[in-house]
Amino acid sequence: MPEEAALVTYNTERKNFDSVYERNKFYRGLFGYKQTVKKNGKEYQYEKDGLMDEIPHFRIGDSVFITSKDQVNKVETYFEKWSGKITRHIFTVIIEDENIKDNITKQGSELPEGE
Repeated sequence: MPEEAALVTYNTERKNFDSVYERNKFYRGLFGYKQTVKKNGKEYQYEKDGLMDEIPHFRIGDSVFITSKDQVNKVETYFEKWSGKITRHIFTVIIEDENIKDNITKQGSELPEGE
């Protein structure tokens, strides 16, 4: 049975950000990051989740993903914080593929290479 979902596409342009740091902050907030710290001869690794770690989605490409209609408000709220820095479009789509429907209810799924 077909199901409605949200197709999200966004674009970042370097010129819209005040610095590389600010642009990285956008991506870190969206996708999270890993950090390695060396202290007293030991190495510690930290992992910080981003929005995409918190919501089920199906990543189609670098700047395109599908999420369920009930999760899209979280995406819109995050993108609103970056208004003027990014452009984004959110479309309602009908999903018929059972794999995609299953994946938008699981964390961090993405399209396999070559599909």
